[in-house]
Amino acid sequence: MSLGLRERFKYLAWAATHRTDNRCPGCGSPETAQLRRKYAVTALRECSGCGLRFRSPKGNAKQSEALYQQAYTQGFMTDCPTDEQLARLTMNGFRGTEMDFSSYIDLLRSVGLKSGDSILDFGCSWGYGSWQLSRAGFRVYSCEVSKPRAEYAKTKLGCELSSAAELPRKVKCLFSAHVIEHLDAPDLIWETARSVLSPDGFIACFCPNGNPELESTYGLHRYDQLWGKVHPLLITPRFLETTSSRHGFTARLQTSPYGLVRDLHGGELCMIAYSS
Repeated sequence: MSLGLRERFKYLAWAATHRTDNRCPGCGSPETAQLRRKYAVTALRECSGCGLRFRSPKGNAKQSEALYQQAYTQGFMTDCPTDEQLARLTMNGFRGTEMDFSSYIDLLRSVGLKSGDSILDFGCSWGYGSWQLSRAGFRVYSCEVSKPRAEYAKTKLGCELSSAAELPRKVKCLFSAHVIEHLDAPDLIWETARSVLSPDGFIACFCPNGNPELESTYGLHRYDQLWGKVHPLLITPRFLETTSSRHGFTARLQTSPYGLVRDLHGGELCMIAYSS
């Protein structure tokens, strides 16, 4: 992930002067504790209630919208490719790139998603994931807050753009890859799932693994690269389990690489959650 130098300066200046309450953005609990500081003006806090770790000061929806419409970049993950680049990427099915969804598709099939089943790709960026999910045989609807990326997904990759409120049907899977850690209010994942999923549907949510046990594995410097301006939330396994339960879902967690018997110490965290 990256921000331009000007945007980084603006962010640090904002953090130095901004004051906010320290209630948990996940469950709303005031019982949060500061773990440490970064850049002198930001801090990592942890909620004792749900286990969510989050950046302080917190942002708001207006700031997030401005960020994702203009300043936020993460290489090819957010930068829309040229026509020539796109032709090469689609010719190879995105294989061998950081946008390769083959492991996600294999996992979705392993939990019972079949060709023809419907998916809402929640936070689809410029459509590379939706395109691959569609080619895998799923019926894909794409949702993206960034207007330029949504337009690119629609016009260049033929994605069917829809907001959660405008879906023409209930879907079998709410799919979300590396979205939840960007949200000001992470409950949006479960709230959206309640409104869009069919009775037998499930959530498939992927994000960086904020397991506190990784602090000793990674070292604090590397671990703290997981949170900051564009990642205000650091998602822990306990947060996914407690929040799923609070919203009436049962969560099963695993970490990458998928398909192997592992503990929860892989770099990417996956939640498959069914309505209880």
